[in-house]
Amino acid sequence: MSWMHGHVFAGDLIITLVIGVLLFGVTGGITYNPGLLFDLKPSMQMAWEAAMLIPLLIRRWRPQTGALLCVALTLAHLIFGPCLLGADILALFMLYSVIVYGNPKNTKAFIILALSIGLLASALAAWTMSNGPLLTGGKVHTWSSWNGSNPNGVMATEDTLGSIYTGTSMSEVADMMAQSMLVLTPIFEVCIISTVIVAFWQRARLATVRMMRERNDAIAARDQDERDIAALAERARIARDMHDVVAHTLSIIIVQSDGGRYAGTHDPAVARNTMETIRHESERALHDMQRLLGVFGGSPHADYNDIGNLVEQAQNVSPDIRIRRNITGTASPEQLSEQASIASYHVVQEALTNIRKYAGPHVDVHIKESWNNGLLTLTITDNGRGAAANIDGHAPGYGLLGMKERIESAGGSLQAGPQLGGGFEVVAILPYGGKEPTTDKTGEQYALEQSESCNATAISSKARLSDEAIAPHTAVNISTRIPDQPSERMQEINQSAGRDHRSTALQHFRITAPNLHDLLASLKLKSIQPADTSNSRRLNWVERVSAWTQHHYVLMDSVGAVVLFTLLNGMSTSLFDGSSLTQLSHAIATCCILALALRRRFPETCALIVFVLSVVQLVFLGSIEVGHIVTSLCALYSAVLYGRERAWRWTGPAAVACSVLMGLKAAADQHGYITLFGAITASVGVTKPVSATSSSSAAFFTSVMYTVAVLILCAGIMAWARWARSSDSNTLVLQAREEALVAEQEKQRILAANMERDRISASIQAEVTATLNSVISQAVGGIRMLDAAEAQGKEPTADEISAAFKAIGEQGRAALKRMRKLLGVLRETGFSDDAHAGSASELQLRPAAPLEEQLQRASR
Repeated sequence: MSWMHGHVFAGDLIITLVIGVLLFGVTGGITYNPGLLFDLKPSMQMAWEAAMLIPLLIRRWRPQTGALLCVALTLAHLIFGPCLLGADILALFMLYSVIVYGNPKNTKAFIILALSIGLLASALAAWTMSNGPLLTGGKVHTWSSWNGSNPNGVMATEDTLGSIYTGTSMSEVADMMAQSMLVLTPIFEVCIISTVIVAFWQRARLATVRMMRERNDAIAARDQDERDIAALAERARIARDMHDVVAHTLSIIIVQSDGGRYAGTHDPAVARNTMETIRHESERALHDMQRLLGVFGGSPHADYNDIGNLVEQAQNVSPDIRIRRNITGTASPEQLSEQASIASYHVVQEALTNIRKYAGPHVDVHIKESWNNGLLTLTITDNGRGAAANIDGHAPGYGLLGMKERIESAGGSLQAGPQLGGGFEVVAILPYGGKEPTTDKTGEQYALEQSESCNATAISSKARLSDEAIAPHTAVNISTRIPDQPSERMQEINQSAGRDHRSTALQHFRITAPNLHDLLASLKLKSIQPADTSNSRRLNWVERVSAWTQHHYVLMDSVGAVVLFTLLNGMSTSLFDGSSLTQLSHAIATCCILALALRRRFPETCALIVFVLSVVQLVFLGSIEVGHIVTSLCALYSAVLYGRERAWRWTGPAAVACSVLMGLKAAADQHGYITLFGAITASVGVTKPVSATSSSSAAFFTSVMYTVAVLILCAGIMAWARWARSSDSNTLVLQAREEALVAEQEKQRILAANMERDRISASIQAEVTATLNSVISQAVGGIRMLDAAEAQGKEPTADEISAAFKAIGEQGRAALKRMRKLLGVLRETGFSDDAHAGSASELQLRPAAPLEEQLQRASR
């Protein structure tokens, strides 16, 4: 199938040769087929038949050229050759091909041309059938004589033709032509219109198929890019978490050391408490960083419930800062998602850190929380220096950027900046209770923002594994966060799958009265979208209906099952003896037919239901309805086509089992048993055997014949399904392939993120450990100095205490400077900030360079 897709002309050549052989076999027996001008010999008719096959060779390779060639050949044989040919049916295939594969702008012209030629063909055929050829005919030929030889053998003469044109028999000729045209014209035009409708329908379907193929190719093509984005996003995540943990701690250490340098100079107890706080904060930050950069990554973050402790800590660290916290509305922290809860904590943390660093002394801070209409609005304002903080040359760091990323990854929005009246304001909006924040962004702005932030985020999707069934389908879910650890991600996928499964089960068993809109919404395939043709042309009504049926495929399968039940119920044809439990047999057949409503939604479940009912039918009941056989074949086809990749491993043995049971049932029927169960019980002596109606050899031959026939039929159905599955022309198969690609891509992204974390964690851990240990050493040295002075029974001098705090402060500032440089390297190589979003930094992610080497490059 793949070879034929790559060699369109060769495939059409094979198809043309097969059609030619069949066509010559069917039309070779026609000996009388008059034309408008001549009565041609059978050999000439076959030559015209062969000529009409030529356009079929290029119907997909050059569809418009082939259609025009078909028009020319049709006009030529209408005038100079036989009026009608068996190959004329191929003109409908050419019309179909030029609509489906040709330029859509020329579709209307070809349709008008086809209808015109159909009208002309019906007129010329009516004339020829009424009067015979103009040059060699002469007698009126009936419909029966048209397929045989000329019974009278009378050739046209000038007198005969003259009688037609002089008007002596014109009324008779006109009546016969009118009768013929009344029959031929509707047939020709209905065939053409039906072909046009089918072509439009198929064109819409193939447009969606092409779109999905391109999407799958794009997913596969950007696999390496996605791994790079995941690695870059992991760098940004590490930088963000390092800023929240280490930079926040270092800022506290600096503030504490500066305050202790003055407050603790004449109070050794205050000095000791301050140094103990510095040591404790440093050790806690060191512990958090070790967890942050561990094998699995991700420290247990503080969340909304820890904001109170954070405010108390900030108040203790900086007594000159007055903090008020007000809450309006009903606080519902349990309705915040984990990501939103963590983001809310870090917003307050970063805002308070910036206030301590830049707002100046004696600042009033107001933290306002508003819980309203599913949105949590956090507003942190101060009356500090505001815009004046930049006068000293201070350049904004990565704190606000990390804060913005956290809020947006939780589905919220953030605004921050100096106030007009002085001070600074941070406003964060987070959804809770499942409500998304409303924005007024245009589509272009949204696309621009997504493009700018793509290097700092990663896409994750709750896709099924590649060997799962195509149905039920799960729409791809987009998230903007790389999980902190693979086990967390797999747990998230499993929990999500469990929720989906439970919700689906509840939908099946819950007794409700949904409205029509909800019902239709549940029966459509939401993840498949029709191809976008808005830039080139508008879809006609046939294409719109085709697209609608692709969305509501379950509904269409349900309608098809009802139609099939109606048709087969009217036939009521059965195999074998129908005298035993006929009503039950009919009920089982009905259940099988109605199960086809799920043949694409739950293909293997549908096939399993039909298989179980088929076994019951074959073993315990007498007659087998034709509808049951048709349904079984449809279920088998659907399970192989739409089910899991390895569905044939159980559908194949099931088909073999049914084939064998069919053969055994046929043998039992030959021996006079109504049911196979009756034959089995008689053979083991449970019931009395009946007298055989045929010989054992005849029964054996019948059994083998039925078994082989059903096996061949089932094998053909399964081969057909595998052929269709490999053709890449089925939207559901393409969707399953897309889900498998996305799932595999998600695994590769997680792997890339973990590898990037492992690659840089060793250097960062050494860097952070050395930084914090130096601060801890300074704090421990100051505490020992105080202990030594106390042991000697004297108080340390003010200069000694001041020198100890000065050393701690200098070490903290040096560490903070080093940490900001380290964060800058991680950020800039991650391209996650606006300043470097479009630049080609020398700090490339690939080939991977040691972190120390990247730092050296950055300092040049």
